[in-house]
Amino acid sequence: MAEATKVADALVEYLSFKGVRYIFGILAHTSFEIGDAVARRPNLRFINSQHEGGAGNIALGYARATKKPAVCLVSAGGGATNIATAVAQAYKESVPLFVVSSEIKTAAAVKGAWSSWHGIDHASLFKPITKQAFKLERAEDLGAVLDSLWSQTTRGRPGPVYLGVPVDLQSAVTPAPAVAETAEPNPPAIDSRAAERIAELLFSADLPVVLAGMGVYWSGAERELEEIADLLGSPVATSYTAKGVFRENHPLALGCLAAGGRPYARKFFLEADLILALGTTFSEGTTLGFGRRVIAENAKIIQIDIDPYELGRNYPSYFALHADIKSALRSVIAALKERKARRLSVRAGERAAEIRDAKRSWQRERDQQIEGGRITKDSVLKALNDLLTEKTTLVTAGMTGDLLRNVDAPSPVVHAGEFRAIGTALATALGVKLGSPDARVVCVTGDGSFMMEQQELATARLHQIPVMVLVLRNNAYGGMKRDQIEHYDGRVIGTELFVPDLARLAELFGARGLTVARAEEVRPALEAALAADDLVLLDVKLDG
Repeated sequence: MAEATKVADALVEYLSFKGVRYIFGILAHTSFEIGDAVARRPNLRFINSQHEGGAGNIALGYARATKKPAVCLVSAGGGATNIATAVAQAYKESVPLFVVSSEIKTAAAVKGAWSSWHGIDHASLFKPITKQAFKLERAEDLGAVLDSLWSQTTRGRPGPVYLGVPVDLQSAVTPAPAVAETAEPNPPAIDSRAAERIAELLFSADLPVVLAGMGVYWSGAERELEEIADLLGSPVATSYTAKGVFRENHPLALGCLAAGGRPYARKFFLEADLILALGTTFSEGTTLGFGRRVIAENAKIIQIDIDPYELGRNYPSYFALHADIKSALRSVIAALKERKARRLSVRAGERAAEIRDAKRSWQRERDQQIEGGRITKDSVLKALNDLLTEKTTLVTAGMTGDLLRNVDAPSPVVHAGEFRAIGTALATALGVKLGSPDARVVCVTGDGSFMMEQQELATARLHQIPVMVLVLRNNAYGGMKRDQIEHYDGRVIGTELFVPDLARLAELFGARGLTVARAEEVRPALEAALAADDLVLLDVKLDG
């Protein structure tokens, strides 16, 4: 880098050095200087969406797929406020985003926000929904600010950060910040005594279970999770958000716990005498309201988390450890292997048989309910489940609970988690596809959710991002309409929709569109849509 350079160039050069290859957003006059710096670097690709909220959701999907920070570039005022929902979701669900926004000129800012184009205190807006929010005040501070913000996205618990760059500072000359490789600090590990104590507790428990959260995913501890489950013979459930972190074709897999889960999963947890909780917050959805409807009163809890503030927060821990999940599990696995494994191997077979029988019983009941030639959410998702492979990645919004319950995920499902934002799945799927180009990415969404972001089909077409979009249509915000009918004497307000012919709409956007209106058409349509890695939309008309 030259001795001195523009702030915009220094910023983009820093991001490039950090391995950034995509920047998601929408440009406006106040961010042109940064955009031009991106345009002059052939190794960077700018993915412009139809709406800043879409850009934020594409970035969320990309960060989830790659486990790396995703960069967003928006503009002052409405551009920044439009992306706030995606940033809030990233904060709630611990996803690393690096959000850059232009801000109004320094001279205009001192006149007051009410007097200036796009005037708003951006940093204060983003402070509650980021790990760190900073407005650049002096060009020479850029280097230190960038290092601080970038490290915050992934250090400890991942999350978003915000950098505001006033439009006049973007073209200001600054001493070139030192761009050097930095060694990431080693994540906290556990000592041998702690590993031995955990192994002792696990070995001596009669009915241990494992609850895995997104901490397992961000730590990259999926293999270690499977190994310890096999060693212990313990049923494994995931939190509401972490669907598929433990592959659900494994004999010990219970799927999600509680909200969106299958009822038999709760039985194993209510009978448990010990819970090994890995990178999970014991959230409201996972526990059905923080009470004892899912978590047994007398079960001892071993809790391991990268965030020390989560230890014992919602349920008292019997043994709590601030540690990286992957390194902690490796130590515990080594300690377990030193013990006699015969009892554990016998228990593994017994527990797997119990899970198999419970799952089959639940499936029989479900299958009886979906017989009769009607197209329902359950019947469509059952057909989809039969066709999934390890190369399929599911993304959902608007009908998350139905998908979590009906699908055996071979890999992590990407959804809005307990932030529960709808109108996000299509854009998120585009980011997942960019981050996992070899996967067949399937967006499963309701028609109400899809209509909030249908314009992002144009983004998919413009940038040649092939995803499959499965829209389950009932011309309503289905879950909300159902609950209005049930709880308000059948009165309905604000939940019924006009939805156009979505297959024709998809074709106008350059996608392949298919309409499914009969039960016998469901499986062939799914097979055709999954077969080729292209941009295709299935408009599935549900019967009621």
